[in-house]
Amino acid sequence: MWLDVVAAGEHLASSPAGRLVLDAPPVESRLSVIVPTFNEAGNIAELLRQVADVLPPDLPIEVVFVDDSTDDTAEVIAAAADDCPFRVVLMKRPRPIGGLGGAVVEGLRVARAPWAVVMDADLQHPPSLIPTLLGVAETSEVDLVVATRYGEGGSRTGLGSAYRRIVSSASTALSIAALGEPAAQLSDPMSGYFAVRKAALRLDGARPIGYKVLLELVLRSRLTRVAHVPFTFRARHAGRSKSTPREGVRFLRHLLALRQLQRREAAASDATGTRSPIGRLRPARSVPPGGGRAQSDNPGQDVQESLNILVLTSEAPPIVSGISRCVDRLTHGLRARGHRVDVLSSVQIPRVALGEWRFSALALWWPALARRLRDYDVINLHGPVPTMSDVFLALAGTHRRVPIVYTHHSALAIRGLERLCAVYNRLHRRLATRSDLVLATSQHYAASEQVPGGPPTRVVPWGVDIRPLVERPARPGPLRVLFVGQMRTYKGLEFLLPAVAGCPDLVLTLVGDGPRRRTYEETTARLGADNVRFLGRVPDDVLHAEYDASDVVVLPSVTQAEAFGLVVLEGMAAGCVPVVSDLPGVRDVVADAGVVVAPRDAAALRAALVALATDGDHREHLGRLARKRAESLSWDACVDAYEDALLEITRHQTPALQRPGRKAHRRG
Repeated sequence: MWLDVVAAGEHLASSPAGRLVLDAPPVESRLSVIVPTFNEAGNIAELLRQVADVLPPDLPIEVVFVDDSTDDTAEVIAAAADDCPFRVVLMKRPRPIGGLGGAVVEGLRVARAPWAVVMDADLQHPPSLIPTLLGVAETSEVDLVVATRYGEGGSRTGLGSAYRRIVSSASTALSIAALGEPAAQLSDPMSGYFAVRKAALRLDGARPIGYKVLLELVLRSRLTRVAHVPFTFRARHAGRSKSTPREGVRFLRHLLALRQLQRREAAASDATGTRSPIGRLRPARSVPPGGGRAQSDNPGQDVQESLNILVLTSEAPPIVSGISRCVDRLTHGLRARGHRVDVLSSVQIPRVALGEWRFSALALWWPALARRLRDYDVINLHGPVPTMSDVFLALAGTHRRVPIVYTHHSALAIRGLERLCAVYNRLHRRLATRSDLVLATSQHYAASEQVPGGPPTRVVPWGVDIRPLVERPARPGPLRVLFVGQMRTYKGLEFLLPAVAGCPDLVLTLVGDGPRRRTYEETTARLGADNVRFLGRVPDDVLHAEYDASDVVVLPSVTQAEAFGLVVLEGMAAGCVPVVSDLPGVRDVVADAGVVVAPRDAAALRAALVALATDGDHREHLGRLARKRAESLSWDACVDAYEDALLEITRHQTPALQRPGRKAHRRG
């Protein structure tokens, strides 16, 4: 196999077995994998083996090692290259200028492919994620795809000690505070695992210091089109961490240098009368069809205003969650109706994760955000999120310049902190009176949010896509039970797994991922539950096929953190019988079309499932009711209700708050 040997600053030449050939013909690559190394001899062979295992053999790639080692790592790379089905590039730097960051920049300079994946050699960055990074990179209109430890489904278990976790969180917060939006747009600005479009890079002025090169590339190259992919940061395969107090000092120096770069950019922008994109707060922005004006040739349609709407939410794509999906469908629906919708979420304003706890940095961003609010006709705020929605209500609610429509998803519910949550929910209810209208997804939550003298409340349930119903042929065998959702504590899988384990009448399929997946897999193995299978996160077509093949969709959640149960509604649309916990919101979705059981009761859950398995007529009857119930809850109806609410609130503004220049559009 080809081994390319190059010194820093030289051009690459292809050669077999490490012999330098100056005029070898170029070989096209679709992907370059950049791996900086410093004394990683014990990891090289396993790294290359895993890369070869996860990538298709016909995918043309190259792996570029930039080596600063003082041991025999370079010799190990040369020997391991003989067994690789792809080109291996070895660059040996005489001086490790810039540390790991400098090595990455040198590797990017010699990379031949249009996309480069940067990763560490110690296998804390799993090579199995490379196909996902490349897939997102090639199918999305982005220049950077960041592997994040903090998104839904991500984990930083490989950090090990609490000290390293604290240092990581503090470094993230410090980066955001110092650099603003360029760091805030990254859910994991400290990540060293990412894919980047080489054509988008400006490497001439790159001056990295130490091991955090991502921020350098983002600022120097002004990368703003970013996607995120969650991953689990694993334990090292071999060797010890290179993180030391000295590296911490280098990180601070690097951060200071980048901050000075921002100031120079800002000064240059002021001198030329232009605005620099470095350091601006930029929501995910959209322009509706027709450049902001929805047009119609039908004179019989009602003329409506075209609004500038800001949606403020904790979760939006690329974050994977029920709230994110609902926000995505809502914003797309409003845009299709001619409105301009910007989305501001933790994708732009980051949050620090400490286990299951997440803290938004919105308070730090308030001055920048407050200046932008008057650009909008109305704000749709989603909550409750104490450090995001509540902070916004506390600060923006006093200004009353732009009306606020508050979408209340659920009460705050954290196991073990029930009393504290009860106090918070009462305080939050008062704070929500600073909005102009409260929308809730169920009658229960609408009633709970009503306050004498407060804003009106309205019930607007989320919707579902109604696909053609797939007939389930009668066949003997166990009841096919489907769970879809994040694998987190409040989902109640610790009660579902023993309810199903060992029961010959039931088979359970679990779709989804999350920080507790490994724990649940271990529980399944301990129970000897060979009737349980884990699929992980799947694309929509696979998910639809699972709905169509299942008899029951189950949601055993244990707290009111389960606000609505969108996946239950999707299963009902496919004719699945819903079996859910007796929780506000969820039971309103099911109504009389399913089975409701007490939370945290594995025996009751098992009995309900077995009863459906043994009574086919009742199961078919409930399946028909479930489909009929789902048909009454469409996304079009949901978006229409939101549009009506937003238009109504803007019309009821006082004259002093009315702003000229709104465009009209016709609604049919």
